[in-house]
Amino acid sequence: MQHQFGHRFENGKVTFRVWAPKCKTLDLETKKEPTFRSMQRDEDGWFEITVDDVQHADAYRFCIDGERSRPDPAAHAFESSVHDWNLAVDHAQFDWRSNDWKGIEKRDLIIYELHIGTFTKEGTFLSAIERVDELVELGITAIEILPVAQCPGRWNWGYDGVGIYATQNTYGSPDDFKTFVDACHQKGVAVILDVVFNHLGPEGNYLSEFAPFFTKKRKTPWGDALNFDGKHSQPVREFMAQCGVHWIENYRLDGLRVDAVHFMFDDSDLPISMAVTKAVDDYAATVDRHIHLIGETNVRNASLTKGTSSHGTGFDAVWSDGMMHCVLSIGQPGLDLCHRDHDGATDLQLAIQQGFLYENFPYERHDRGARADLDSFVIGFQNHDTVGNHPLGHRIHQLASREFQMASAALYLMYPAIPMIFMGEEFASDDPFLFFVDFNDSWVRDGVEKGRAAEFPELNAKLDGLSPLSPKSFRQSKLRPHADGDAGMRTWYRDLIGLRKKLRREGLICQSVLNVESRIEDDLFLLHYENQSSGRLSVATRLAWPGSSDKKAAIEIDLPGEILLDSESNGVLKSNQEKSVRQINVNQTLILHDPA
Repeated sequence: MQHQFGHRFENGKVTFRVWAPKCKTLDLETKKEPTFRSMQRDEDGWFEITVDDVQHADAYRFCIDGERSRPDPAAHAFESSVHDWNLAVDHAQFDWRSNDWKGIEKRDLIIYELHIGTFTKEGTFLSAIERVDELVELGITAIEILPVAQCPGRWNWGYDGVGIYATQNTYGSPDDFKTFVDACHQKGVAVILDVVFNHLGPEGNYLSEFAPFFTKKRKTPWGDALNFDGKHSQPVREFMAQCGVHWIENYRLDGLRVDAVHFMFDDSDLPISMAVTKAVDDYAATVDRHIHLIGETNVRNASLTKGTSSHGTGFDAVWSDGMMHCVLSIGQPGLDLCHRDHDGATDLQLAIQQGFLYENFPYERHDRGARADLDSFVIGFQNHDTVGNHPLGHRIHQLASREFQMASAALYLMYPAIPMIFMGEEFASDDPFLFFVDFNDSWVRDGVEKGRAAEFPELNAKLDGLSPLSPKSFRQSKLRPHADGDAGMRTWYRDLIGLRKKLRREGLICQSVLNVESRIEDDLFLLHYENQSSGRLSVATRLAWPGSSDKKAAIEIDLPGEILLDSESNGVLKSNQEKSVRQINVNQTLILHDPA
């Protein structure tokens, strides 16, 4: 029998359920009228109680064995600290206005990744609404939000969450998050949430006091793995699967991006990643809107996108960072922001041809040239990891050059995969996105300091002692208005996105009509699309390290048609259609269309 985790309002009453086989007794403790009420325990360790005097936003928690109070493992909101009171949430009382929202089709996704706490000066769900119009004007169709699960402290990337059913209280209330989602839907923008089901944060993690949620049989980079396939693992699996449905159902989200699925260790016949996607997929079959599931593997893993039911798939797409790291290795030789090798232009030609460079886990290079389903890849040229894991939080235009970014942007925005832009990228923001956390536990704080300093000792020295634990790291990462950035860059992104949408509708930018050509000796990469009705589209991009002194000269390319976009002009150009031999400079992109 599957039990429902957490609490649920129904018919004027609230039922609380907790899986706690390690506990002899469990009491519901309420704050408004301080009382301890004994919960009923069944033979499998499930505790339950139904009460009629708890209202929306009332504070509660659980007392274990009459000795210590702990938060609800499946709490939907925290009053203040991860160590203390939760708030009951009646999701049915929210007044949705976008009831006719149908979502965005997968082929039309253009994703914008952002962090709620740094996207605006205020760093809240409600203040983020004020910037949605500028994303609509840019052409964005979906926002992907870094995790909003409750973390310790005042700020965090979100990957140290311990209340994985809850919204971070420093961003606002659950209703504030719904208001943000509702506003996005009213403006035609989907919302995808990054969720973490492979680990919990190190501070405020009390799951082990309730039940065997973790196993010492396997380790992740963050500690003991979650118990997805050992003894008593079925409730753990249900805990995660229900969490996925919780976000989609109660917040009307358009999808989930599931973090590091390769660390969700499980030898079951139905691996936990598929159990989560199946639960969400089953729910999706009951509603009339597009729901997308994205897995973060950063490599190709064909098994993740196989079907799990008659009405859907497992993951609709996976993150693929092969092209991104190849481009970064060209723009900043020697920079290593991941644990796989990327050999500049030589690897980039292969990554463009295949859509990926590595596959499976542990990672294996794939160099057979077989192209994957590009519609099932999410590809960008910077994200929270590449910017945030650089000790100085530098972005691509700072690592290489403005021209290099413009040329790179054209290469991925005109590629058939799902494109993703990292916040501020579109106007070449000079604001860093640093690694920031706010722990109180001294042991955890010390581990963060030592671990971060050891990653890039030379670059970390340039931070002049600025720690991830310093409030300055968070405040410096705040994204200023786009008006303070590069207007020409923003125009270039807007024009590329507009052209992409038009050509997708015409059936040109799609995998079935793509032919890739590379001239490594000239640092030249070409995407050719051709069909009978629309003719031929060519995207010609030259990418080289801006500091290279022997690659300054222009080269000639023979491509017919008119120039639709030129990265060196920041706008639309018309050219003599009969002329086909043109010159292209280093770190320049030309996009040409030949209707013949």
